[in-house]
Amino acid sequence: MLRRAMGKKKPEEMAKQRAGFEQGAKDRGVDGELAMKIFDLVEKFAGYGFNKSHSAAYALVSYQTLWMKTHFPGPFLAAVMSADMDNTEKIVILVDECSNMGIDLLPPDVNAGQYKFTVNENDQIVYGIGAVKGVGEGPIEAIIAARTVGGPFTDLFDFCARLDLKKTNKRVLQKLIKSGAMDSLGPKYKKGTPTEQGANRAALFESLPEAIKAAEQHAKAESLGQNDLFGLINDEQTDSRQSYKEVRAWAEEVWLDGEKETLGLYLTGHPINRYLSEIKKYSSNRLVAMQPTGRDRQAVAVGLVIGVRVLVNKRGRRWALVTLDDKSARMDIRLFPDDYDRFAELLVNDAILVCSGQVSFDDYSGGNTMTARDIMTVTAARENYLSSIDVKVDKSLIADDFIEQFAQVLTPFKEGTCPVRVFYQREEAQAMLELGVQWRVTPADKLLYELKILLGDDCVAMEFK
Repeated sequence: MLRRAMGKKKPEEMAKQRAGFEQGAKDRGVDGELAMKIFDLVEKFAGYGFNKSHSAAYALVSYQTLWMKTHFPGPFLAAVMSADMDNTEKIVILVDECSNMGIDLLPPDVNAGQYKFTVNENDQIVYGIGAVKGVGEGPIEAIIAARTVGGPFTDLFDFCARLDLKKTNKRVLQKLIKSGAMDSLGPKYKKGTPTEQGANRAALFESLPEAIKAAEQHAKAESLGQNDLFGLINDEQTDSRQSYKEVRAWAEEVWLDGEKETLGLYLTGHPINRYLSEIKKYSSNRLVAMQPTGRDRQAVAVGLVIGVRVLVNKRGRRWALVTLDDKSARMDIRLFPDDYDRFAELLVNDAILVCSGQVSFDDYSGGNTMTARDIMTVTAARENYLSSIDVKVDKSLIADDFIEQFAQVLTPFKEGTCPVRVFYQREEAQAMLELGVQWRVTPADKLLYELKILLGDDCVAMEFK
């Protein structure tokens, strides 16, 4: 009964055992006062107990790992991430730690990566291909084997031709493309351009069926003892882009969603990046610079929702803690029951929210917390802050069917509140034309993306009040 009371950590049960323990000790010739001292020591374990040998072992391991993290941070973090490859939540924390320590973390790469996380000659961590969701050991072993025999892959078609396609399939290769593991095999767009990932991955994804088909035909011909007269891959070809389909580049949100789907996190970019210029119009500070406001003033916080905790108070009403991230810092947004009821449908992971309220320092978390009074989506914020969407149109650069294409882009977003202004340029004159009220639009991300595809990135702008 004493052991059971300790195991269940019930103080009242332990109290019942005290008298029986003392009497039993006396009956066996043990001093009663000594028995109570022993009982008090035992009773402490009903709260929490940790023996000295464990303390010494944990202290030693703590010292050893801290020493390794200090003197060999790259290999240490690569080893820790390799140990937790299947636990996305831990990987996210460790990716943040790499950033905090100034250690470069490169995307998975079929030309440089291994199954686990590794460190290259520049002390950069290369993401483990085994951490890509839906890609098992078999396909990775086949990739590494082909790379070991024939050297780095030159492009998608070379990759498929040299890979043992019996050990993988189209779905696995699609996941590798979405994760960024095949970026080095795509068309050689200028490094660092906004379209780099979107264009590369779109071309790889759409060209994959043809690359697989060509590789299968080549393998079949070889099995029959035939040689391809023209060769599957022309070694003298200097521009592999000619082999790829000409397709529209993926929008930033598409390739970032692909990374989130396959890696469980955003690795080569962040959804907040494309909003940085307009965030300055909604808020004077990034999250890292937020300061307590007091009760009489309000601040505005803008960020990506990375977590939503819904709790219940003593009255049975729900309230929430929403964690925002804007790449500079993270901050919890508190919504009391009435405000939670108003904004509950907006509180979803990966949404970009504009929150207004009082900021205060929270002793429990050791950071600033906002008590929100108003929350908007980015689209709603634009409707409040924009005076117009401006587009530049040069007659010499547009096709004959431009008007139809322009109307087709605007139509799904009609009946909004934001005016559209067209700055039209031709050789002999220029003019500004504001479209009629019936062509006022909802300034959604999709609309801005479609306009930039039609006119070019530099020809679409948001004019703020």
